[in-house]
Amino acid sequence: MPDTLCTIPSQSPPMPPNRYAMISRRLGHRALSFFAFRELKRSTPMMAADRSTLFRRAALFLFVLIAIPARAQSATLEESAKEFAWKIAAALPANANITCETRNVSSLKPGEVLRIDQSLKAGLQEKGVSLVASGAAVTVLVTLSENLRNLIWTGEIRQGATSQVVLMAVDRLPASGALSGALPVTIHSEKFWEGPDRILDAGEVSNGTGKSWLVLLLADRLLIQDKQTGSATTLEITSNQSTSRDPWGNLHFGLIANSVIFFLAPRVCNVNLESPSLDGCSPGDGSAGSMPAAMPMIFDIAPAGPPPPGKGTIVEMKSVCAGPNQFLATGSRDYTQTDSLQVFQTDSSGAVAASAELDFPGPIVALHGVADPPRAVAKNLTTGNYEAYRLSFSCGQ
Repeated sequence: MPDTLCTIPSQSPPMPPNRYAMISRRLGHRALSFFAFRELKRSTPMMAADRSTLFRRAALFLFVLIAIPARAQSATLEESAKEFAWKIAAALPANANITCETRNVSSLKPGEVLRIDQSLKAGLQEKGVSLVASGAAVTVLVTLSENLRNLIWTGEIRQGATSQVVLMAVDRLPASGALSGALPVTIHSEKFWEGPDRILDAGEVSNGTGKSWLVLLLADRLLIQDKQTGSATTLEITSNQSTSRDPWGNLHFGLIANSVIFFLAPRVCNVNLESPSLDGCSPGDGSAGSMPAAMPMIFDIAPAGPPPPGKGTIVEMKSVCAGPNQFLATGSRDYTQTDSLQVFQTDSSGAVAASAELDFPGPIVALHGVADPPRAVAKNLTTGNYEAYRLSFSCGQ
């Protein structure tokens, strides 16, 4: 019978008792994907991690590898985080209370991850999403990962047995990851004071014969601590900075000296640290033309032009590593977020980054770039204390 075909069915191995299904779809350019998981009846109890959880992780990882998510064109990590938060908020159920957790499996630094997490939560709240610490019916797990070209951010929204995923690719910034190694300058910081008072500047001074002082400038007084005996002296200062929301002033001293000069608008004063006492003050308005020649002062001034995108306070600094027209720039965040410091230099094409960002545990409230050494004051958001840092720089090879 030449037209007859005979087949013999082969024996297939029994199907495993547990299966899962992944259903994904792409909506326009938003790369919004839906995951559905099903677990069939289990014949034997699981002794290790729940198998459905493992399947979910594996499926999510596979989807991150093969998906082509929408790309963020934001100038900073914080702006990208807010854009991502808005995409997540659009996928959340209406009026839902959520818990949100961020985890990092990329090369981002801890300070960068913290800023992303803060901006992400701020972006969710801007869209009316209520965040709670625990016990919410909806949870959002944000995973910061990367591939060879981009940062890949994944937001997994879990509600009961269902899971929904939002993906976004973020362009690497010049100061992030491996690219930072190519920049010519590296910033270093050394914390030398911490306390509850908001200080405008701080410094350590030695007379070269074994005696040294810690000097703290506040909006209405100068604190002088003898580092040998531990005794402290407070000099009260009349200043219009004591009522200012953002007071400013700075110290000028040599590393080997027994006196300091401070500027606290509108006065410039000389202080004898041996006494300690005020040796005299200028009643001027703080401009260089109103100060006596006997009281030289170094002021912090901003370079010409607007700050680079995503940056806030900018002050000139002494040139390092043969860079032209260099200045320091903080981040553009408010006083409720961590901050960073970065060196820029101005050439024919404009301001370009000369260093990677140096992270601080809170907002930078004072910055003195032309001081020797340069100094920064930051408020630690974890402890609530203010911290004074000495800055130094090293040059790339």
